[in-house]
Amino acid sequence: MIAIRGDLLSAHREAWDELVRPGPCLSGEQRRELATTALAALATSAPLPPWVAPSAIADALTHRHTASARAHDAVYRIAAHAGTLTADWYAAIAAEVGDLAAVELVALTCTVAAVWSFRRSAGLDPWPLPDAVDGAPTGAVAEHIVRASLNWVPVAAPADQRAAVVQAFTALPTEHARIWRLADAQYIPDLVMVDPRWTRGPLSRPQMELVATRVAQLRQCFF
Repeated sequence: MIAIRGDLLSAHREAWDELVRPGPCLSGEQRRELATTALAALATSAPLPPWVAPSAIADALTHRHTASARAHDAVYRIAAHAGTLTADWYAAIAAEVGDLAAVELVALTCTVAAVWSFRRSAGLDPWPLPDAVDGAPTGAVAEHIVRASLNWVPVAAPADQRAAVVQAFTALPTEHARIWRLADAQYIPDLVMVDPRWTRGPLSRPQMELVATRVAQLRQCFF
């Protein structure tokens, strides 16, 4: 078994547990069931094609769900076919579930994908999802939310003064914080990104960037 840094495992465990707690727009139960849909999309060797909504297929969503069918469809496509997403697709999702709920769906799916994919690649057993934590959505959103030129989603003001990937989840502070805690552990801390000599392991910063670029290419990440 490979050796894994303790801070990385801790970041993954904390993020995994947050999947089932009430979020800004979704209850803990809704978040748990949406995470289950994301896991199903990631784990199957033959996902539904991107133009097929799982909610339209009998028994595709095998678990009971209180979140909207549209939210489950969105999470499935983000997890299975992120490279096919378009601005028009996002606009259609946001029109049905709401702009901020759409941001939460993306953040939740990114969390599931990061932790599940790492454990699979490292030869570790997947974690089961904990039981949902009771409670209504927290309503915790940024005080000033504005439209952005660099992102499809609304962001915390001021917009477009940071890279698109950095400001993407700022409208929802708790989701933004979780994603960047994962990024700090899995990649590099935000504050040292400008340092081309930074490292904390056997790979140099250029080697890290080469791996990241190759993974992004294979995942069809247009960013």
